Amino acid sequence: MIIGVGVDIIEIGRIKRAIERNKRFLQKVYSERELEDLKGKNIESYAGYFSAKEAVSKALGTGVSNFKWTDIEIIKENSVPMIVLNNNAKNIAKQKGIKKIHISISHSKEYATAFAVAEG
Repeated sequence: MIIGVGVDIIEIGRIKRAIERNKRFLQKVYSERELEDLKGKNIESYAGYFSAKEAVSKALGTGVSNFKWTDIEIIKENSVPMIVLNNNAKNIAKQKGIKKIHISISHSKEYATAFAVAEG
């Protein structure tokens, strides 16, 4: 059963500027595991992960509130993005009966987008 859906689109340039202007942005938004995965990748990948986190927060029905950005992790298994919830994001999903969140991430030259489906 689908419990929630979320979609997000972001300008890749906005993420680039945030990374360049705010040294703490990376640690605020991305987990250590994500930063390790993103090391050496292009800015589109950072924007895609950001967009995925926004989409997941919408699928949870909360937006990014009552938990940290790093409570939503995007990991890759055989190049397929997967969602790992931690801390309060995990608690919210459990309270809502969400068992799995499916994610699709894409980008063009200027935008990154993501679509999330919360299943219970």
